[in-house]
Amino acid sequence: PKSRHAGTRELLPTLPDFSGFIFKIQANMDPRHRDRIAFLRVCTGHFKRDMTVIHTRTGKKVRLSNSHKLFAQERETVDDAFPGDIIGLVGHSEFGVGDTLTTEPSIVFNEIPRFTPETFAFLHNPNTGKYKQFRQGLDQLLQEGVIQILHLRDSATKIPLLGAVGPLQFEVVQYRLESEYGAESRIEPSTWSVVRWLPKEYKDEELDRLSLPSGARLAFDSDSNPVILFANDWSCNYFQETNKGASIAALPPVKPRAV
Repeated sequence: PKSRHAGTRELLPTLPDFSGFIFKIQANMDPRHRDRIAFLRVCTGHFKRDMTVIHTRTGKKVRLSNSHKLFAQERETVDDAFPGDIIGLVGHSEFGVGDTLTTEPSIVFNEIPRFTPETFAFLHNPNTGKYKQFRQGLDQLLQEGVIQILHLRDSATKIPLLGAVGPLQFEVVQYRLESEYGAESRIEPSTWSVVRWLPKEYKDEELDRLSLPSGARLAFDSDSNPVILFANDWSCNYFQETNKGASIAALPPVKPRAV
């Protein structure tokens, strides 16, 4: 196994402290149980089943008692794992892609690249009787990182606005909602194609003072970071010219590590 970067540090696999990061989340690998598996790559130290680790994003201690290796539909309990091994952790809805698990809280990996959505669409639930299944499925897919969700500021509707790198991801969402959760859905494309993040500390008064170009909208991502949705790059550039003091970024701010 190769060394890994955690901030400015390079961690060799021979480091005795246990650490690893979640690189994938998959729901419904066993449809009979509707469970959710977080795949962890062990980077340093010795994993032992039932060990307690720190989930660095939340700062909480977590016991890892349900660990497996997966072979197609078969599962084998894992008692020990070492750098380079991949294990599946079942039953932890709090884990997200990119999260670090470690016995040494100063270790936080930055291994998972973040991509900026380039296409946006509203996801409608045409069958109100299946709202529970629709919402459960959508929440699972959001945790997997298949798509991102945004909430329009001052919007009266609760229809989810999804962001993706490409429209094919919306088709994947619709297919999995129906095949795994029995929930129909309808996609309504939006006119936006560019998103930019504002500083997290912006409050309502700063947002109200912004001069938005025609068609642009303020929204919030799943971490309550303020964003602006633009129709195109020209609209984004125009905003920068007319709001000289406003700072915008193509990626969301890095989540602070819980202390």
